[in-house]
Amino acid sequence: MSTLESLTNHLKVLEERHRELDKKVTEDYEHRLNNLEYNKEKKDKLHLKEEIEALKQIIELKRTQDEGK
Repeated sequence: MSTLESLTNHLKVLEERHRELDKKVTEDYEHRLNNLEYNKEKKDKLHLKEEIEALKQIIELKRTQDEGK
């Protein structure tokens, strides 16, 4: 099982990727990028957000378990 530290580091990486993709989506919208590419970026961003939320739950569960030891 992953350590709390490695999970937290992974979360930081995902959050940074999400921020970068958010900027790209905004820029592409402003420049009227191809709809197919724009929609793919939006789906990628949503997938990242879902992964971030799931990882946050895992981290919280691990913290709770570690505190109980």
